[in-house]
Amino acid sequence: MDIFSAIEISSTICMFLYVILMTRQHIGCWFFGILASGLYIISCFHAKIYLEAGLNFYYVAVGFYGWHLWLKKNGNKKNETLQITEWRAIAHIVNILICVALTILLGRIEQKYTSSPRPFFDAAITVFGFSATILEARKVLSAWIYWFIINGATVVLMLDRSMPIYALQYAVLTALCVKGYLDWRKSKAHVGDNK
Repeated sequence: MDIFSAIEISSTICMFLYVILMTRQHIGCWFFGILASGLYIISCFHAKIYLEAGLNFYYVAVGFYGWHLWLKKNGNKKNETLQITEWRAIAHIVNILICVALTILLGRIEQKYTSSPRPFFDAAITVFGFSATILEARKVLSAWIYWFIINGATVVLMLDRSMPIYALQYAVLTALCVKGYLDWRKSKAHVGDNK
């Protein structure tokens, strides 16, 4: 086993722990997410997926943000946990339009200045990943829907770049998004029933 395979396996294990803990709304998810993203950065540079590497630098930073936000709770003195919320349809439409515009811009930049073989595909995963991560940190329920699509697309990218362990990881993460969505929706409904 070479060093990059070991990094891929370690990153995958950490990512599974991150998502499993995230579905349970356990604050320890952020530690494993930060670690998984840090290891994944190395793999992305090795595979020449530069925006994906950049995205994971962002994931590390947002991992600390999410950790802080979840520690801070709701900013109230009742010591309640951060509550799951939902966006209106118009907020999603605006978000998607902004993400598409940024995807085109970043894709063109990556196409012109890097050797990435899939610049627009890489750009789309990166831009929508930025958005979904913020939604996740703020506990917006529909973050799981964004992740379902992003992770599914990432399976294709990883197979294209001959990274089968990561492809398998993203296939499992795609399935875990369904569990995460259902668990968070149930939790949100339970909190609503108690008010």
